[in-house]
Amino acid sequence: MKSKLSKSSIIWVLLFLCAPVLFFIFQFLPYYHAGGGPLPSLAAYFWLPETQEQATEFLALFYQNFRSNDLITALLGTQFTAVIIMIMILILKDRAVTATALGCWGIFGLYIFLTTRSLTFSPVLVYGGIASLLMLLSFLIAVVVSAVYLFLVYRKYKNNLSILKTEQINDPA
Repeated sequence: MKSKLSKSSIIWVLLFLCAPVLFFIFQFLPYYHAGGGPLPSLAAYFWLPETQEQATEFLALFYQNFRSNDLITALLGTQFTAVIIMIMILILKDRAVTATALGCWGIFGLYIFLTTRSLTFSPVLVYGGIASLLMLLSFLIAVVVSAVYLFLVYRKYKNNLSILKTEQINDPA
């Protein structure tokens, strides 16, 4: 038997899916702009670093001992977790556990991206590191959407609890 989703459930599912989907889209924007030309996207640089010598040389100018392996945790960890979150959203729909997982992914992503040297706010951003800023925005969206949903669930719980207490007081039998 199929359960029908309400209009608000569909909206929440779409809001939950928004952040991970935007995260994957933003990976295909140019990573940095250097010397008038854009460097490859973060996804291209991550999966094929040996073909992106210009990008590695450019980043090495700003980060001593820079290696493309520095991006493994930042991208592979957040990508893998984003896929799990998207599957979880599609299966569990708009539940508090889904919102909590989405919020945790957002916090994890913010932490990882703010501690990865080649993605943080640095002199390189002067050259146009817009992709990493937009990915940070997607993590921030995840945290905000999760917090709003959990707050609304908490308010609904408190409202239902007050109704229950009122009914118990009015009907002592």
